[in-house]
Amino acid sequence: MTADATPSPAPDPQSEAPQTDTGLRARKKNDTRRAIRTAALDLAVEVGLDALTVDGIAARAQVSPRTFFNYFAHKEDALVMDSAAGARTLQPLIVDRPAEESPLHAIRAVITETDLFSVMNSDRERTLARQRLVAQHPVLLARQLSLNARMENLLAESVGTRMGVDPAKDPRPALIAGVAGAAMRVAINRWAADGTTLLSDRISAAFDLLENGLLTDGGLGAPANDPTVTTGEDGDARG
Repeated sequence: MTADATPSPAPDPQSEAPQTDTGLRARKKNDTRRAIRTAALDLAVEVGLDALTVDGIAARAQVSPRTFFNYFAHKEDALVMDSAAGARTLQPLIVDRPAEESPLHAIRAVITETDLFSVMNSDRERTLARQRLVAQHPVLLARQLSLNARMENLLAESVGTRMGVDPAKDPRPALIAGVAGAAMRVAINRWAADGTTLLSDRISAAFDLLENGLLTDGGLGAPANDPTVTTGEDGDARG
């Protein structure tokens, strides 16, 4: 990865549509957040986490340190994947999915139809660099795990609303959210490892395994053309 090359942000499918002032402001904020995150990652790769400073990130992103703190409380927050923010975006969409859909399918449909991971798909090398950085530094790993847990709590809230139950009293929303979170993490890790498939395909394949009951089937047979699971000579699934 070349740390000094900053790619353009992933194209926005709504960029050519008429936008309100509110929509333009939201897009500008998203662009600024992405620029700060890109600058933080590139600098962390160049100089290391310990030498990374907020002033340096701000200068690279061409914003003021005050602007940095409008988006992130600490430099570490700009380096991890904000899975909780993604879940907050998905919450109302999950709740509004057709009532006849299972909660797990509602989560899957919203994730795939909104292409939540489009930025990761469009810039795989930077995504891999971020994963390596997080894996190398316990402080970043702890932050990422905390955000992942918050993501699952937010998904559980959405599922609880769909089911008309209290997630604090009924374990099903948390179980469904945990399974969905695990499916996404496994899909992302497999996608990062091989680089031969789209992340969206990996995610769809992981949810297929869950929705088709293949993980609870005693034979554990693998579906055809599944990029997530291969089969051995005996026909059993190999993860």
